[in-house]
Amino acid sequence: MLDAAHSDLGVATSLDLDDWPLILVDRQLSNGRHLVLADADGPHRLWLRDTLPGQPLAYVIAKDASFELRVAAVRRLDRRLAGARPAKLFRGFAPTAFQRHRLSLLLDIIDIANDPDTTDLTTYEIARQLIYPRMSIGRGNEWKSSSERRRTQRLIEEAFALRDGGYRALLRG
Repeated sequence: MLDAAHSDLGVATSLDLDDWPLILVDRQLSNGRHLVLADADGPHRLWLRDTLPGQPLAYVIAKDASFELRVAAVRRLDRRLAGARPAKLFRGFAPTAFQRHRLSLLLDIIDIANDPDTTDLTTYEIARQLIYPRMSIGRGNEWKSSSERRRTQRLIEEAFALRDGGYRALLRG
């Protein structure tokens, strides 16, 4: 978050976004301007509150459970604004490839479970369509005692927990 710098701070620099190579999102909302800046080491998400062009800016960091992650994000942006080369993202800032795959699977489960045309799908059908599409899964007692069934049930429970508020933990890194 960036806001107008108080004159007592002695801040003399402003942020010139016209020089940024690629702006992915730029929205003016009632609470300020929201931007996503593309960068080789990952996007930068900014919220500019009540600022005027050319006005000196100050970083505003909320002191909450994500404080350390927010400080690291500000340092990363500040480094890039100073002209430093892109660097590898720090741990916790972005999901790994495995985590992205798992989150995509969980979102697919939520989508299929919330689709009015597929609300009566069984655990078996969800497993066949999403989790084990190329695998022959047995029916009856074979399915009921299988590890695939237990894994499918755990994934469905995790997906619903994510949908019902667990996604907030993702935002903390």
